[in-house]
Amino acid sequence: MLCATTLWAGEKRHGPKAIEVKVSLGTADEEMKFVPDTLSFERGKYYKLVLHNPSSDDHYFTSDSFATRIFTRKVEIADASGKTVTEIHGAVNDIELKPGATVEWFFYPMTKGRNLKLYCHKDGHEQQGMVGTINISGPPPFTK
Repeated sequence: MLCATTLWAGEKRHGPKAIEVKVSLGTADEEMKFVPDTLSFERGKYYKLVLHNPSSDDHYFTSDSFATRIFTRKVEIADASGKTVTEIHGAVNDIELKPGATVEWFFYPMTKGRNLKLYCHKDGHEQQGMVGTINISGPPPFTK
């Protein structure tokens, strides 16, 4: 994971400070769930969604309806030392995290949505309870 002071310093050059939201995909004791399983975002605000997989299994963060309602600025992937080794730009529909991995997704919510489906599409994980809900509320972004 990136050092927060380094990340914030870099982000300040490019825009506002991101609101950090952390989500675990699975648990260290192998429970099939998102923690937390309900996420809420407000349109026009800038977010850093920190996804972490503490389990020993691969997991996906998948929400097609969420992906179509946001503007992704970038997704950052760091190595074990915390150095950013990859940035992804453009539309992102789902993210797979290997055991122990952490990914940071920077985005602006653009369109309202209630009870958007979040799930892990790895075989059987959704059926075992790895589901959640995403809500996007608030006034239109970037209005005068």
